[in-house]
Amino acid sequence: TLGDRMAPPVGDRDALMAHPAQDRSNHQGVVVRLNDDGTVPDDNPFVGETGILPEIWSYGHRSPQGLAIHPITGDLWESEHGPQGGDEINLIEPGNNYGWPVVGRGANYGAFGRPIHVGISEEGMTNPTNFWVPSIATSGLMIYSGDKFPMWVGDIFSGALAGEQLARVHLDDEYRSVVLEETLAYDMGRIRDVRQGPDGYIYLAISDRQAGPTPIVRLEPAD
Repeated sequence: TLGDRMAPPVGDRDALMAHPAQDRSNHQGVVVRLNDDGTVPDDNPFVGETGILPEIWSYGHRSPQGLAIHPITGDLWESEHGPQGGDEINLIEPGNNYGWPVVGRGANYGAFGRPIHVGISEEGMTNPTNFWVPSIATSGLMIYSGDKFPMWVGDIFSGALAGEQLARVHLDDEYRSVVLEETLAYDMGRIRDVRQGPDGYIYLAISDRQAGPTPIVRLEPAD
């Protein structure tokens, strides 16, 4: 929850229709923030604005895959799929526009990769904190707070489907900007989700490339 509120993401569904993620009169391509009973918090950024759904917390997203609250700062972080290139990790701020489909680093699917965006940045639109070109197909998101990997406390972890890896994103001392990004647990299969267990270890949900058993893998510190 975000400030004792729920914040589920909603994808853009761009494969089926024109990109509507800049239209705040619908739920496509947004993160919404609700009270536990489903009502809209009074301090949401668009409450009282005509033609805008008041539950919207942020917009301009393509295909959100993971949300996590930072255990130290309380900030909301999100991962999302780009099209052909341009997967993102975003620091979600209330009312911000994250640009899809106006800006980004991907292209339409297909051999020719027809351009989608006008560029990689635009005034009034928030750039991603981290991005991948080519795409890794981000999946579940976790921010570590346990005691088994003390050097990773506050770091962001994202699974990857096409990339078949676990990505670790290390943030600066303010936990807002990326210092480095590295690949862990490479070529184990499609990592569907990553979670920190109550024991402080990191757990991965993996789907096998051969459609066999779907293991849960526990990561432990090296001796």
